[in-house]
Amino acid sequence: MLVRLRLLSARQTGWLFSFAALVAGLGLGAAASARPATSRNNYYSYTDDSGTLHVTNVPSRSRGSWTLWKSLEGGPEARASHGRQAPTGVGRSSTVKLGSERFHRYDTFIRGAASRYQLPESLIRAVVHTESNYHPRATSRAGASGLMQLMPKTAQALGVGDSYDPKQNIFGGSRYLRLLANRYNGDMVLVLAAYNAGAGNVQKYGGVPPFAETRAYVRAVLRRFYAYERQAQLGVGAQRRGPARNIAP
Repeated sequence: MLVRLRLLSARQTGWLFSFAALVAGLGLGAAASARPATSRNNYYSYTDDSGTLHVTNVPSRSRGSWTLWKSLEGGPEARASHGRQAPTGVGRSSTVKLGSERFHRYDTFIRGAASRYQLPESLIRAVVHTESNYHPRATSRAGASGLMQLMPKTAQALGVGDSYDPKQNIFGGSRYLRLLANRYNGDMVLVLAAYNAGAGNVQKYGGVPPFAETRAYVRAVLRRFYAYERQAQLGVGAQRRGPARNIAP
């Protein structure tokens, strides 16, 4: 998958991938480009004459001089210092397996939520995958429940009466993603950080909070987002359009 980041100005449509947050907030320093890759989740880049940074996980392309940009290592997520416990198994594998039948049981709900809230299907799938591994009865130690791991007060505010109901959970979690996307102008890094750690912590620390779980969580969701995007492109043979930045939730 090829992602383009405009260095001087953001695009008018689509998600923003915060370059500064990826480097500083996630602890993925520029030193990565100076050493050999040791992870399967490697991304390569080059900057063209127009000032656009091109990033891809497949560097064997005809144009540009590709160099290692980031190496996103997989690994177990630690318990966050702010008290939220990730469901068992989240982020443990450095590979993304998408072939299980379980991963397609909720396609209708995911597509419906993506359409209603103008979100990429791949983002919703990646959050569900990371939060619960598609288990609708998943419950964290902190009390987050369901496919998108909604906390009780958050679920109530979103109008979710039963967090274990797949449709309610997916539509509620997607509505929350839309609210966060509106708040952070589509910056996916901040959206995911706030989804995991809370918008208050993102505001408090001025970006991705320094919580081990949150940093691992953002990496895990982005890794799966890219994987689902690649899968979708293979299925339809075309580049997917980005979502609207701000819509009524």
